Amino acid sequence: MKCYCYETETEFICCAEGAEGKIFDILNADRYWTKIDGEKFIKIYPLDTNWDDAWYLNPEYKKAVKDNFARMGQCWIEGVFDWKNVLALLAGMFKENEIEWYIIGSASEAVLDVNINPHDLDIAVHTKDFYKVKDLSRKYVIEPLGDNKGNWLVRYFGKLCVDGASVDIAADDKLNMENNREHYEKVLWNGYEVYITPLCERYEVEIQRDRKDRIKAIEEYMNRPK
Repeated sequence: MKCYCYETETEFICCAEGAEGKIFDILNADRYWTKIDGEKFIKIYPLDTNWDDAWYLNPEYKKAVKDNFARMGQCWIEGVFDWKNVLALLAGMFKENEIEWYIIGSASEAVLDVNINPHDLDIAVHTKDFYKVKDLSRKYVIEPLGDNKGNWLVRYFGKLCVDGASVDIAADDKLNMENNREHYEKVLWNGYEVYITPLCERYEVEIQRDRKDRIKAIEEYMNRPK
């Protein structure tokens, strides 16, 4: 499969061409990818400074996005990775650079030793650290990290590909520890102090999404002898 990016006057476009088998099915089922010309899938970003903080005007950053997508696009879409290795790499990078960060997705369950395998990693960072993470993660960036001016669920967002893992990086005032303290729990994982979404909240999320395998895994974890 060939992965590449190109631009029009108004759009920055990632294109996956020649997908087959499992990767084709993944792209075809993802509402953010559009199938065109019978064999291509594209994902479109508007080149609009009202939407973003003009990441696309920085030639070096734009080149990093293009190079990374060409190099890692297929493994990023396929999503086969060792979540423990990826999380340890990120935890080390964040600790070394004094980044305040929180686990907000299913990895919150996994770090507790709930028997699940995250499909991706959802990470929130403090708003004061977002652009530091943007600079530190340039070799991993696969979807530009930027500011959508509050036009989405969270104000700051982007995606990385780290050793095959899709890593969402989010930041918003409402996610900062000082504004959201009751929704984080500190645990020790592999020698790192990490903040996670409490298991009771993750359990409710899995119930709402009717993920029966994860509901079962959490219930088995909660029923283990203490």
